[in-house]
Amino acid sequence: MIKRIFWGGLLGLMVLQANAQTPNEPWTLEQCIRHANKSNLSVLQTAAQLDNAAADLLQSRMNRVPTLNANSSLGVNSGRVIDPFTNTFEERSIESNQIGAQAGVPLFSGLQIHNTIKANKMAFMASQQDLEVTRNNIALSISNLYLQALLAQQLLEVAESQLDITQTQVARTEKLVNAGALSLDNLLNLKAQMGNEELSVINARNNYINSLINLALLLQLPEPEKFSIVKVTRLDPGLQLDADIQGVYSSAESNQPQVRASELRMEQARYSLAAAKGARSPRLTAFANMSTVYASTNQRITNPNSPIFTGETPIGYVQGDITQVVVRPNLSFDTEVVPRFTQFNNNFGYGVGLSLSVPILNNWQVNTQIRRAKNSMILADLQYQSTKNQLFTDVARAVTDYKAAWSRVQANERNIEAQRASFTFSEARFNQGLLNAIDYLNTKNRLQIAEANLLQAKYELLFRAKILDFYLGKPIILE
Repeated sequence: MIKRIFWGGLLGLMVLQANAQTPNEPWTLEQCIRHANKSNLSVLQTAAQLDNAAADLLQSRMNRVPTLNANSSLGVNSGRVIDPFTNTFEERSIESNQIGAQAGVPLFSGLQIHNTIKANKMAFMASQQDLEVTRNNIALSISNLYLQALLAQQLLEVAESQLDITQTQVARTEKLVNAGALSLDNLLNLKAQMGNEELSVINARNNYINSLINLALLLQLPEPEKFSIVKVTRLDPGLQLDADIQGVYSSAESNQPQVRASELRMEQARYSLAAAKGARSPRLTAFANMSTVYASTNQRITNPNSPIFTGETPIGYVQGDITQVVVRPNLSFDTEVVPRFTQFNNNFGYGVGLSLSVPILNNWQVNTQIRRAKNSMILADLQYQSTKNQLFTDVARAVTDYKAAWSRVQANERNIEAQRASFTFSEARFNQGLLNAIDYLNTKNRLQIAEANLLQAKYELLFRAKILDFYLGKPIILE
């Protein structure tokens, strides 16, 4: 059995280790977004605000629960003090101990508790939507940086490919120059071009490394220099040009969390106004209390059948005759302080009742709260309209940018076809000695620029397409 447990635990650790993301393993876009949703500071801050909203909601619900509080006091007073047991003055030291408890429950408060619960529930749901808004914004930022890193990687490959072609031409031209078939200026021009392209490779590699570090810093990874990403094999945006603004906006209006958050805050403002108006209503509360007391002056006789005679005390005269004095015998008894818990039991008392509070004039506080609640409702309605207007603006810009990116891709594809054909023809003529190095390099540079422009256009189109996917309620993924 012990062996089975050992091997089972070892297998579980191996599975967890296999599923864990190691620093040197390339990250996909989905992994970056999932990681950011768990560790990004903005997401964590919004999550903390959501927890505050949950605490407010719980507190408003607990306001329906009866309150129960206990109190106790223990003190020693010396000199002329009031005996808490007999309520008389004494010249002595008195120890007193009081214990009590009070309970109360609201029976009616103008539906303030009910409406406050509703308002806090709307606030909690709105905070949930705020968390989704933060996650969406982080996902878009990560997608943008991820695609920039992919573009930098592609541009690095283009620069390295162009450098390989030039290096091959330098080696070939050097042989022809040594053989006397070509002039030296052709070789010098090619070597100068090779130097420029080596610098381009260095710059492209630096841009790629910086783009990875920027993405790693956004993900708050401890070792950004070890971060790498998975190369995308296909740049298909997956959309058509028939995307229209109104259609995308209709979809976005129904699925974007910022719109839902604004709607919930309008409901919150309405319930808050109802709760504020409830302060004008009478309040009915039920209450109960109990208490008991102990005093060191509360004593009892320990031997009532054996008094001690200590003398007489005159208390008057018979018919005013001073010779006939009436006296009272002075008797003392053995006493002790009544035990504490016995006094607690003997002195226990309780009470129940109802309390009615009718607001009449409270320094205009109720009317001020109602006025503020009305203004909050107006502001919530305006914020809702502003959110919808901003969403429409963002959608319109996203659709327009997507169509422009599509057109740029088409134009760059036509351009690169022409540049490739021109370069193929120029390379053949250069290899035959029919074209000088300067014209050949000009053709080659134009092809390199066309390739870079096409890559930039494709990645821009992909990013614009992912933004449209986002507004259409689709997950942001790369294949």
